[in-house]
Amino acid sequence: MKKFFFLLSLFLIISIQGQEKVLLNKGEITIPIGQKIILQPKIRNNIIIGFTMVQDQKAIDSIDLMEMFKNLERDKITDNSIEMTFSEAQMMNTPLFVLITVQKTGKKMNFKAKMRLKGGSSYSSTSIMPVISNATSVEQWKDPIDSIILYDFELEPVKK
Repeated sequence: MKKFFFLLSLFLIISIQGQEKVLLNKGEITIPIGQKIILQPKIRNNIIIGFTMVQDQKAIDSIDLMEMFKNLERDKITDNSIEMTFSEAQMMNTPLFVLITVQKTGKKMNFKAKMRLKGGSSYSSTSIMPVISNATSVEQWKDPIDSIILYDFELEPVKK
């Protein structure tokens, strides 16, 4: 019986700590640290109800944000794609955890997020700023995060 509980505990620890795959569940995305994804959203009445994975790859080890900001280019493409990178980063030698989002829907995108700290088993809500179409949005945290869940995606027309 002890062996059974030990194996069950080991399995739970590995599944909680060892998540290395992006999970898509209707309008919800779970991204482990170190992943870059490109998604095609399924939209109904300005609500994103699901996603199709276009690309899923490992992100580079640590992003240099100052270098990234120097090389930013904005385009006017509206192909409805959403690119997200959840990774460790550096900003002037300060370690950070970042979610970099570029979405090309032609509308402003709002969504919510929950994060799980390294070594933790539960998720906590965190704030996320709206993401303007065709611009790079960078959310950053100093806390060591190993996974983030993004959900309740909505689009709103851009006011001119």
